[in-house]
Amino acid sequence: MMRSALLRVSAAASACAALTGVAACGTDDEPAVFPAAASAAPGSGTPISDPAQLSAALLSAADLPGSFAAVPPRNDRDEAAVPPTALTDPADCARLLTPIATQWPGSSASASVQFAGPSFATIDIDAASYPDTALTPAFDALQAQPRRCATYTGDDAGVRIDYRTAPLDQPAVGDAGSAFTLTATSDGLTLTSATSLVQVGNTLVQVVVTAPETVDPGVLADLTAAQVRKLRA
Repeated sequence: MMRSALLRVSAAASACAALTGVAACGTDDEPAVFPAAASAAPGSGTPISDPAQLSAALLSAADLPGSFAAVPPRNDRDEAAVPPTALTDPADCARLLTPIATQWPGSSASASVQFAGPSFATIDIDAASYPDTALTPAFDALQAQPRRCATYTGDDAGVRIDYRTAPLDQPAVGDAGSAFTLTATSDGLTLTSATSLVQVGNTLVQVVVTAPETVDPGVLADLTAAQVRKLRA
């Protein structure tokens, strides 16, 4: 659970953490203003239909910087970045950062992989491929979620968690894309996730980098670019 993750990083976390230059200094400020949502590019007409093929196109531990190791899929762990079963207000915000195929059903194939690294950093990557008719609605819905959940709260075993999203500038890669940060704060501890959403043909991919500390601004950009290259290979 998010609460457990925050407790595990208490020795390393500060009350004001930042990821890729975006401040995470409490929840008293006004909600961030997101730019206009990106528009999906036309689909290729040929979504990936084999989950094994899509899984093979995701980054592996050998593609990652540093000493990251693959871990069991997020849905099989108790400590997802934002568990689907988390109690949030609004309730719909519990879906934020869950796999794309969970947020928007109707994909022809989906796959995900997760990695754990040093200093409690994690990398979560998931992808879902959609037929042309479902591609744009899925892309629009995924972009709408962090805008709709600019500020919200959660409850984990009676402990309050404050969440805040903010837009994140990233280099353009793939056919279309956008990015945002999600900051979770509880009892003075902060955990921040930087997320990119990118379209590659009929496939949508979500890359999430989570850490309790400042991360090099190019980490998410480099991972996303590498993921796009592998999907196109």
